[in-house]
Amino acid sequence: MKSDIKYDTFNNVDVDYYVEQAYKLRREYYAGVIKKAVARVKSTFTNLTVNRPLKSA
Repeated sequence: MKSDIKYDTFNNVDVDYYVEQAYKLRREYYAGVIKKAVARVKSTFTNLTVNRPLKSA
């Protein structure tokens, strides 16, 4: 049976590798969430300015 688990030199589960993978996934997730939030805020302000044209004096 082939296992996809990564082991260290002492034949223990390589915890450092999996912790780094978790950090990487967390960074990617937060980057995606922040991008969506920024896009939502930008679209909100864009819609406000489009709906209310500037008055010319």
